Amino acid sequence: MAVTLFGLGGLGLALMTIFIPDALPRLMPASTGECVKSLGIGTLFASFSLIPLLLLLQTPYLRGTRAFFAGLMTDYRVQTWHIWVLSFCAGVGEELLFRGFVQQYLGIGITAILFVFLHGYLNPLNRPLFIYGIFLSGVSFGFGWICQQYSLPAAMIAHFWIDVALLYYLRKHQAHVA
Repeated sequence: MAVTLFGLGGLGLALMTIFIPDALPRLMPASTGECVKSLGIGTLFASFSLIPLLLLLQTPYLRGTRAFFAGLMTDYRVQTWHIWVLSFCAGVGEELLFRGFVQQYLGIGITAILFVFLHGYLNPLNRPLFIYGIFLSGVSFGFGWICQQYSLPAAMIAHFWIDVALLYYLRKHQAHVA
């Protein structure tokens, strides 16, 4: 968790500071009203994105994928507080690196695909996981678009809520995946 937040996030901040000094001020809300708007946009995007992701996870076709991730929840004995902290660390750390820095060079589309690929979801040897990865690429594209149109915190908030909901879903279905 700390590696994600401080390692990836710190790397993103350092690279932005060195190579794109105006990136962080450009990507941050300029007022309290914009902060509130970022919170709303991120939450709204997450709410709508979760519908197809959760429906897809419930299909028999993704039973093995669901079982794999739910099994990780069991193996690592994921507690409620883990879900919140992990989601925060991923939402902030990963978005600082990918949307804050990488996207400035590679654009929204390539960054979205790279993000999902590096998470291991675009594995052509595992067709169900690959299909889920395609949906996640669309969500990741949305993170990039939100960052560009609104703010980096809006993308962080969307990422956070999606992770929270998916991790809760997988934890709830640990015993029901087989």
